[in-house]
Amino acid sequence: MMIAQSISFWTAVTLYALATASFFIWAAFKRELAGAWGFRLTLLALVPHAVSLGMRWVEVGHGPYSSRYEVLSANAFVLVAMFVGVVQARKELKGLGAMVLPAVFLLMGWAVSAYGLKYEVPIIFKSYWLLLHIGFAKAFAATIVLAAGCAVAYLIKRGADRRLSMLPSAEKLDRYSHQFLLVSFFFLGVMIAAGSLWAHQSWGRYWAWDPIETSSLAAWIAFGVILHLRVIHRWSGRPMAYLTLVAFGFAIMVLYIVTLLVPTIHNSYMVGR
Repeated sequence: MMIAQSISFWTAVTLYALATASFFIWAAFKRELAGAWGFRLTLLALVPHAVSLGMRWVEVGHGPYSSRYEVLSANAFVLVAMFVGVVQARKELKGLGAMVLPAVFLLMGWAVSAYGLKYEVPIIFKSYWLLLHIGFAKAFAATIVLAAGCAVAYLIKRGADRRLSMLPSAEKLDRYSHQFLLVSFFFLGVMIAAGSLWAHQSWGRYWAWDPIETSSLAAWIAFGVILHLRVIHRWSGRPMAYLTLVAFGFAIMVLYIVTLLVPTIHNSYMVGR
């Protein structure tokens, strides 16, 4: 199974690399065929990626939330799946692949560093609240990348709509960025609430100011402030694009810096070992 899992994983990585190159060609040279192939390769890569995650799940007996490899690979999978779903609903956002696929490729590359590590999980992981907590964490990670991608595309197209012609107008990208940020704020809130209920079920307390809990709350407040400036004070355009990138920075802090690198009660059980 290990060999088949490795083949599936590297097949997915190769397809993601080819998709990234195709999207870059589309963005640089406005080759519609390259963009079409970029999306097809992205869609195709989901199959071996899902197979590799499924095999890992069967092998270790739990979902993708223990080792660093499992977490990063699953985050990449959810990001790609959400990107594909968004494009199916809004075909004009296909060009976001030029921003999304490099992030996916980096996540998969980082995942390789912990590929061989496997851990048994404690009994406290057998919880509905944990599954909800992890599921919304991955959805949060995906939507903030989409929001940041739209913000970057807006900044590139602002004042020169001929740039990145495969994407919608700067005005639309500004609106899409806000919508993705709003959904990401909701997902982060559910992640925190479900995590609190899991903590009470597992450790007998809802909140302990653990670094992950504290950084997640700080990020949620920052997201709220940014959305408040947009909705109440009507901020838009370049200021909101930069603030969306600030929100993205908070998300990176929560999801990858604190969760994976800072010693906490969370990663003593999961990815920090």
